[in-house]
Amino acid sequence: MCQVHGVTRGGYYAWCKRQPSNREQNDRTLIERVQKIHADSRGFYGSPRVAGQLRLEDHSVGRRRVARLMREAGLQGRSARLYRHSKVLQRAFYAGVPYLPESAATERQDQVWVGDVTYLRVAGRWRYMAAVMDKHTRKIVGWSLGPRRDAALTREALVQSAWSLASCSTATAASNSPTTSSAGN
Repeated sequence: MCQVHGVTRGGYYAWCKRQPSNREQNDRTLIERVQKIHADSRGFYGSPRVAGQLRLEDHSVGRRRVARLMREAGLQGRSARLYRHSKVLQRAFYAGVPYLPESAATERQDQVWVGDVTYLRVAGRWRYMAAVMDKHTRKIVGWSLGPRRDAALTREALVQSAWSLASCSTATAASNSPTTSSAGN
C-alpha cells in the first residue's frame, strides 16, 4: 500500500504514531462550541453568525474555518422560508374592496385616497414609509415612517390623513361661518 501512495514504510508508521497538531486539537474543542451555538440558535445560524458569536467569546476564528468545521460536522444554517402570496386570500380580500379603475376621474377633493408603502434609507438604516395621497389634488395627506412594514405603519398614515381632513374641514367651516361685527353697534 505504501508503494501505491508513494510513501516509505517508516514515514507511514511515523504518521500513524504522530500526535494531533495544535490546530487539530483546537478544532476538536472548537467544534463542540460550534455545535452548541448552532443548537442554541435552533439551527438557524450559519457560519457567518457562528463565527461572529465565537469572536464575541474571544475565539480567534474566521468564517471559512467555521464553515469547514460546520461542513465536517454536517451542520448547516436554516434560511427563512420564502413567503408566497396566496392568490385565494388576495381574491378574498379584493372581493370586499370596491373596484375603482385607475383612469376614473374624481370630481372633488377627498373623494378618493390612494396609498402606497415603500422603503428608503434614512440615517444609514432601511425604513418603510406609508403614504396616503388625495387622488384629485395629488397631494400627500398623510404619511408614516417606521422600521417594519406592518398594519400599524399603514394605520398611522391613515390616521394622520383623517386628522388632516378633520382639521381642514373645521378650518373651512370656521372660515365660512357668518360672523357678527360689533364695530357698527
